[in-house]
Amino acid sequence: MTSLPLVLITGAAGKTSRAAVLALTEHHSHLVRTRAMVRRDDDRAQALRDAGAEVVVGDMGDLRDLRRAMTGVQRAHFVAPINNNSLDYAMNFAVAAAGAGVEHVVALSQWLSSESHPSLLTRRTFLVDQLLSWLPDVDHTLINVGFFADNLMSGLGTAAQMGMLTMPLGTGRTAFISNEDIGRVVAGVLSNPLPYAGLTLRPTGPELQTPEEIAAVFGEVLGREVTYVDSSETMASKAMRALGHSPFELSQVMHYMRDYRRGSFESGGTTNVVQQVTGRPAEDLATITRRYAASDPMAARSVGNLLRAMAQFLKILLTKPLDTERWQREQRVPLIDGQDCADAPEWTRTHAVPEAFGVPTEPSLVALSS
Repeated sequence: MTSLPLVLITGAAGKTSRAAVLALTEHHSHLVRTRAMVRRDDDRAQALRDAGAEVVVGDMGDLRDLRRAMTGVQRAHFVAPINNNSLDYAMNFAVAAAGAGVEHVVALSQWLSSESHPSLLTRRTFLVDQLLSWLPDVDHTLINVGFFADNLMSGLGTAAQMGMLTMPLGTGRTAFISNEDIGRVVAGVLSNPLPYAGLTLRPTGPELQTPEEIAAVFGEVLGREVTYVDSSETMASKAMRALGHSPFELSQVMHYMRDYRRGSFESGGTTNVVQQVTGRPAEDLATITRRYAASDPMAARSVGNLLRAMAQFLKILLTKPLDTERWQREQRVPLIDGQDCADAPEWTRTHAVPEAFGVPTEPSLVALSS
């Protein structure tokens, strides 16, 4: 009897990759075997073992570790964390995949991916997209993700305790998608890759929503009125620093917030990707928010939590914002005279169309494993 194809998930302790591992072991174990690569053998790694995955421990910055993890692998998923090493990780992944004879690669890309974007991370994502397409005899699929619902949930506690959702979103809209749906799409492609070879897929949530509509969803879930308060870039920088985000993360995310406010994340509207690949509709924001609220102690209203929320808010007010341009110059981060996506003609031409990067609707392309 022929053994099932072996799939490697990198960054498996992370939110989307963990979701991909769990989707593979729960729904696709009759089609593939799953190997999860993690950096540390901790409780998260044990949970992946308990779910049925083989776990390998290694550093994506070490090519030797990736070669070891790729042994016997036919299909692999690449995802890089938001740090200054994404291109190194991608090169190591590509070399290891080519050496192992991997047949299909699924990579987590970025909706803003562009060669001219002011964000270094986004320009590197564009380079990674090109790199993976050049791998000899390796099919590839890009999962072109926009704005994660997870990005909103750091504001859940403040919304619950103080009735405010404070973010620098302006009047922009997007169709928020859950980590779980991203993971399910990755798993669906890896378990049945042939229909998606060479495609770029953009999974989205079911509807575009304004900041005020987001606040209304939070209010519905939390059982209180929640008002959206549009914050400045300076306040967003202070909040991210107070929450412990690294200077590199902060310097990149500020660019994404500007793109969000200019409408780049609503370009192309929603897509059919989640339904077509997984056989189930994308989760709506209320469903996602309920899941976070159920596991977030700060979502429960109490005097103690109100005092904690007020203390956190005071900490943000007292935190010094990061001068991102100065920090990048000091760190010798390559800076260019870049263009927001809204100003980039080629990006707009390919992205600002209905169903941009959806799944072709022929019945043969619906996931066989759904």
